[in-house]
Amino acid sequence: MVFHLAALVLDAWLAVARPVRDLLAGRGRFRDWWRFLPGDMLGRLVMLGCGIPAPTRVHNASGVQAVLVEDPRVGLWFRAHAMPVTAQTLGRYVFSRGPISDHILAHECEHIRQWDRLGPLFLPLYFGSSAVALCRGRRPYWDNRFEAAARSRADRDGVAARESATGTGEDETRLRT
Repeated sequence: MVFHLAALVLDAWLAVARPVRDLLAGRGRFRDWWRFLPGDMLGRLVMLGCGIPAPTRVHNASGVQAVLVEDPRVGLWFRAHAMPVTAQTLGRYVFSRGPISDHILAHECEHIRQWDRLGPLFLPLYFGSSAVALCRGRRPYWDNRFEAAARSRADRDGVAARESATGTGEDETRLRT
């Protein structure tokens, strides 16, 4: 058990060591460095804690890199949540029990953008938004500002993808209205 914990800590450190080395060598910027903590470290720890040795794939879209972990063993992590979870983002790691749909991936990519902008402040601000919604008598998940932004982004990306797939352009849309 001690060796397993030590391996998790070592893997987390290795996930962080390169950005630290780049920052100290003058090749990185603070803005790039701080997004790695705690998100990517937490993501890596959750992945390894579930017994998953490596991510399933890496997805690049709209300037966002998502490290996808699509594995049934992610259910071990999801069981600890108070509500049912389809997918979850920690840093650039996106967790799901199975293949992620394009719509959910667009939603989770917006959370990656949020992590990139806010770095370690993301989690406190996210939970703070849920707390504010709850205090106002609203729904802590559905009325969370971060979730609303992610749903909106996924809907916009979905409309754009359908229009490009069907060949419906802006001009054709204007003609129908």
